[in-house]
Amino acid sequence: MSAEESAYREKLRGWLAENCEPIKEDSGFATQHWMPSDEEQAAHHTRSQTMQKKLFAAGYIGITWPVEAGGQGGEAWMQKAFREESASWNVMTGFYGSIIAMAAPAVLSFGTPEQISTHLPSLLSGEVSWCQLFSEPGAGSDLAALGCKAERDGDEYVVTGQKVWNSAAMYADMGILLVRTDPDAPKHSGVSFLLVDMNQPGVEVRPLIQANGGGHFAEVFFDEARVPVANLVGDENDGWKVGRAVLGAEAQMIGGSKSNTSEKLIELARELGHSNDPVIRQDLARIVTREKILGWMGASIASAMRERRKPIDGSVVKLYVAKNRRHEGTLATKLLGAGATAESHHASAWAMELLHMRYSISIGGGTDEVHHNNLGERALGLPREPGYDKNQPWKDIPKS
Repeated sequence: MSAEESAYREKLRGWLAENCEPIKEDSGFATQHWMPSDEEQAAHHTRSQTMQKKLFAAGYIGITWPVEAGGQGGEAWMQKAFREESASWNVMTGFYGSIIAMAAPAVLSFGTPEQISTHLPSLLSGEVSWCQLFSEPGAGSDLAALGCKAERDGDEYVVTGQKVWNSAAMYADMGILLVRTDPDAPKHSGVSFLLVDMNQPGVEVRPLIQANGGGHFAEVFFDEARVPVANLVGDENDGWKVGRAVLGAEAQMIGGSKSNTSEKLIELARELGHSNDPVIRQDLARIVTREKILGWMGASIASAMRERRKPIDGSVVKLYVAKNRRHEGTLATKLLGAGATAESHHASAWAMELLHMRYSISIGGGTDEVHHNNLGERALGLPREPGYDKNQPWKDIPKS
């Protein structure tokens, strides 16, 4: 370790000790998203925003980002040092960190210098919150079928339509929005990517209550909302590739999330007297092994990004995580039996949350089926799935 890196780490350790809470080694079978109140969700968002601002002010957000985008312009070893030194501290930024990981790479790659310098610094600093506005009631797995339209009116687009399953949209100031700008073009060709102000007339956000009691997702309605043409990212009618960049980053972000679920499952198996059951032990071994492999995948992606190499396909990681969640939820239910369907044990709520996560993780960020197609076509070079509507004008495709 060089003297420069040693000094950097020493300063970082001091800042973490002064500004952050250590992560408790054993938080019990705590839940994160199970039956929260509106007040709890709002408080979580506020805590996340506060941490985002603190980290940014201290220079520990956007460490390797270019300065013109609000970053520090630092070196890769600095980011690595922060990741290692902060591992035992609570530096969680919630959906701020997620939306930055999803949206920022696309804006950096396809945005104009003015868009980058205008929008990214405030996103990075936590002053402005963003959300993703892609899926629609009739365009989920087949996202390219989207029909939310944007019509050109001078120097503005007029947007009308609906989006759904929009994480944290109720807290967002800006949104990354996929719209239909040319209904006469095939569905992938007539799409544009816009940055939209969420705090304007013509934008209505309605929270959606899920099976876990949370209202993290929302549906968003646009009624002639206006977006400056200056907020078009990439070229008009060529926004599909920008959206694909976001989806790829989202898959990698979801796949990079860390989990200590295996430790909790082992603890629960011991507590319930199943630690010597050969079938349970095999289930635990599978989950521990897959956690380790997922960690190696994440390290491989991080290394490739630092070295500017192409990482493994994000769909591999996304699918692996989704299958991990299914194994974990199944085993938690097997261990607790009826206690996994009613709160009769101190781990009941935790197990129920784990079971329900298998569904959201297999849908969010693109369904498993979509990612299997992506792998077949992109990574393996297999023939594309035949379809009658790929070259047909979007307006002529039957709608549900």
